[in-house]
Amino acid sequence: MVGTMEEFSFVSVDSTRAKKRKPESQVVSILNHLFVNTQYFKSVDTGREYTNSDTSSLNFAKVGNFTSRSPLIKSGPRVGLDIGHLLKSALAGGISCAFSAFLMHPVDTVKTQVQASTTLSFIEIMSKIPEIGARGLYKGSIPAVVGQFASHGLRTSIYEASRLALPFLAPGLHDIQVQPIASFLGTVLGTTLRIPCEVLKQRLQANQFDNILEATVSTWGQDGLKGLFRGTGVTLLREVPFYVAGMGLYSQSKKLVERRVGRVLEPWEAIAVGALSGGFTAVMTTPFDVIKTRMMTAPQGVDLSMWMAAYSILTHEGFLAFYKGAVPRFFWTAPLGALNLAGYELLQKAFVTVPLDQSVHSD
Repeated sequence: MVGTMEEFSFVSVDSTRAKKRKPESQVVSILNHLFVNTQYFKSVDTGREYTNSDTSSLNFAKVGNFTSRSPLIKSGPRVGLDIGHLLKSALAGGISCAFSAFLMHPVDTVKTQVQASTTLSFIEIMSKIPEIGARGLYKGSIPAVVGQFASHGLRTSIYEASRLALPFLAPGLHDIQVQPIASFLGTVLGTTLRIPCEVLKQRLQANQFDNILEATVSTWGQDGLKGLFRGTGVTLLREVPFYVAGMGLYSQSKKLVERRVGRVLEPWEAIAVGALSGGFTAVMTTPFDVIKTRMMTAPQGVDLSMWMAAYSILTHEGFLAFYKGAVPRFFWTAPLGALNLAGYELLQKAFVTVPLDQSVHSD
């Protein structure tokens, strides 16, 4: 019988000893020292203590696979969850997504301006890039990076916790069911956390404000807290299918390719699969993205609902307008998908590369 989460009991202790370290391994060592130090787990039934060396420690498969061994610590009929693994997952997800968001922000700005405009096409916006300039292309990058780091950190940690706990809490679930459920839970909570940053980012990208302080003060003063969460419903309708379908498509495509080639995918191959999976699901969810952009960039004080925005687009611009910005969205999301999926796995692997009995301190 599997115990509940309240019955988990653990005490973290530092068992590392000070040794001299090479400069090039300092960063990974610090992260290992902070997030994956030795854990002692105590069974609430028997009182017996377990360490990572006694049980399933943090071992990760080659890039292209998720963890090969679950960091759930079994202690008799009780199961303990490795909190260090979840913190590491949050950091890996947050860093990979924040980096990819900053790198691809100019493409996202072009996409936003195409979708926010009722007259300008993708080609016309592209012709204005010299006029927009580098500074204009990176408007809104601060809330974009902060939002991606916080939301994807939360999303990946909840995803990992759910993916590891669900098979124990609901043994009847199959692998193909566990992943979508875990991805759904992580996406809903992570996306909700990011909505205010998304509103500020898109209003800056659409040139409604000059800086993030002005955007925040004006939005709060005009619409209050509701204004910062404008478009939450349609954003969830975009994000949940995107991440659930994207994660499932990535996982199943990777397995299919591995069966065809008869080996584990190399890092560049996993990145290619992640890019195609992300790009394809991005195109599928573009209509929700267009509606979200129109709602978030609507004039302050105007109460524009999702259905009103959809009706206005359909009647004034036609059905194809729902796919405005699909091209830049594909090229923005393909590298994003590659970095979010394969890059996330690379960071997970890197965080546990250095042995845990080595410390970051020097003599």
